[in-house]
Amino acid sequence: MMTLPEPLTRAGLLPWEAGLAVEPAGADLPGLSIVIPIYNAGDFLERTIRSLLCNDLSGVEIIVMDGGSTDNTAEILAHYEGVFATVVSEEDEGQSDALNKGFARASNDILHWLNGDDVVLPNVLNAVRRAFRDNPGAGLVVGDAALTELDLTVIHQSRLSPGRLTFERLKDYSANHLIQPSVFFSRRAWEACGPLNGALDYAMDADLFLAMAARFRIHHVAREVAYSVYHEGCKTRKKRAESIAELAMVQARHGAFDEAARTLDLLVDLYNQAVAGAGNDTPSYGTGDAGVLVRRMQALEAQVEKNRALLLAQDLKQTR
Repeated sequence: MMTLPEPLTRAGLLPWEAGLAVEPAGADLPGLSIVIPIYNAGDFLERTIRSLLCNDLSGVEIIVMDGGSTDNTAEILAHYEGVFATVVSEEDEGQSDALNKGFARASNDILHWLNGDDVVLPNVLNAVRRAFRDNPGAGLVVGDAALTELDLTVIHQSRLSPGRLTFERLKDYSANHLIQPSVFFSRRAWEACGPLNGALDYAMDADLFLAMAARFRIHHVAREVAYSVYHEGCKTRKKRAESIAELAMVQARHGAFDEAARTLDLLVDLYNQAVAGAGNDTPSYGTGDAGVLVRRMQALEAQVEKNRALLLAQDLKQTR
């Protein structure tokens, strides 16, 4: 049996803690570095940390990059200070910047990031590390995952297969995306395809994973490894139109023009929902949610066409 530190609050407890037996990590497992980027994540952070403690952390390095939180984050980090290899609290230029700085501090050959509201499941880190050990040619290891409510009630389960984990399939990222906390990658893949693009606010993970999938083999671990918690504070929930728009631009950047067009269709659906919600059959195209969506769609369509032309010009140049 395993004994975790006493939680600061009852909200920090996980439903699987009682009676949990933690599987020891073998001495032959490769090292893993996990970066946790946070800013004012005090409502969720303790549960994230405790989820890691439901794994044997021998050979696991945990790096916390805090953007200068003003809530109770510092209290939580102090309570669990023995868990972390590094804690940095300073202003940053956003999540991508925090992650890039964190990975620059990482010392192990397997890399991962875990947002301060998501959780990993018990005894999964050993399984991921074994997968890298036994499949040395893999650049990424991806497990199954679930999207959950704040109380960890499952909304959607993602069950993958090797056939789905190819660049050709992942180009249609809106329909065949990876749940970020279930993705682990090698230092070799990071050095070839990183760092994260700081200009992106929502689809930086898709941008990185598409680049990696185009160059490296992905190995599937057929077990659920993480929960991505979907709550009102999530960027992609609050800014659904913006995140869809940015994903379409990322897809176009990776040459997935047809797939980007299908992603744009999701904006059309959002536009229609905005119109229906406003109860207006003849909306103004200059103001309100509907107008914002129309302008974003037009800008994105122009960006897709620009990227298509640039890619064609590059292909022509290479074939001369």
